[in-house]
Amino acid sequence: MTTDNKTGWEAFYRANQTRAASPLLRRALGNECLPKGSGHAIDLGCGGGIETALLLTSGWKVLAIDKAPNAIARVETLKAELPGADLTVMVSRFEELKDLPSSALVHAGLSLPFCEPAHFPILWNMILSALEPGGLFVGHLFGNRHDWAKHPAMSFHSKEEVGALCGSLEIELFRESEGEGGLVTHHWHRFDLILRKPMV
Repeated sequence: MTTDNKTGWEAFYRANQTRAASPLLRRALGNECLPKGSGHAIDLGCGGGIETALLLTSGWKVLAIDKAPNAIARVETLKAELPGADLTVMVSRFEELKDLPSSALVHAGLSLPFCEPAHFPILWNMILSALEPGGLFVGHLFGNRHDWAKHPAMSFHSKEEVGALCGSLEIELFRESEGEGGLVTHHWHRFDLILRKPMV
């Protein structure tokens, strides 16, 4: 999905609303070093809210951010479904964010590539600043062999560039994959990351 078209995104959410939550996030939530039920998490580019729901039901306080008002409207229904959950929502493009609150977990599932290239370093530094010592970043970046790599408003990275982004963090998972298909049919090139901010 490389369009900002509201109808296109809504169709995408409907088509994928029954998918399982991200295996990458589920793997991170099984990490024994994460706080259980008391930490603050950010879901960047929360989409239809599947991962936000997983975080909430796992006991996290969640700030869910997405540029699409219809995505946030979907996520807000979780307040009725999970009345005891601590959920805050925000409609914002990545390029409009000024800062992020201190958090033990920042999740960005297939969303950071939709940040404009000129702004990506600012967003990445914002994420690093928001992470508490010992906190985890969990998310994906798109590689430079991805079908969409020539899209001027999206961010793509080589393996070496991703390695540089991880430079100040402890790597718990750095997985590169490439193939055909996915939620939207195309040739994909992706990095799955679980990164920990050092305690000192």
